[in-house]
This record gives sequence, C-alpha cells and structure tokens, in this order.
Amino acid sequence: MVQAIKFYATWCGPCKEYSKIWDEVKKELEDKVEFIDINVDKDDSGLSDKYKVRSIPYTVVNRDGVTSSKVGLLTQEELKKLINN
Repeated sequence: MVQAIKFYATWCGPCKEYSKIWDEVKKELEDKVEFIDINVDKDDSGLSDKYKVRSIPYTVVNRDGVTSSKVGLLTQEELKKLINN
C-alpha cells in the first residue's frame, strides 16, 4: 500500500491551509493510500528525524520502497501527482 505522511504544526499558517487540501484528497484516496499526520512538535515516533524535516508543511510518500517528498503547501493536483507517481 502507498503511504502518505504529512508533517505539520498547529501554529503553522500554511499547515492549516494544507490540512483542508490533505483532507479532501484523503477522502478521495483513503481506500488506496494510508494517510498519516505527524505534528512535529509532538513527534515521538522519530519520523521527523528519519525524513530530516526542516520546513513544514512537509509531505512524504512511500510507494514500493521508493520515497518522494515535497516541502510547502501543495495543491490538490500536486498532492495527487506526488501520491500517484
């Protein structure tokens, strides 16, 4: 299964905007993609360090052992493209 991870913080303005976009894409693709939300301020999983998150919002997609990532606010189209490629 494809895994999409969103790194964010509650105080981050672009992250709040991105959450709306993320949720719309999640509704559309949740049967094909595992969506994970990581608050960087409360991340005890170590994923923020693993993916070297330095700016947020930050999106990581794992597909068939290949990892792709993008920094910043993505549009629905950009997020879908990242997930589907």
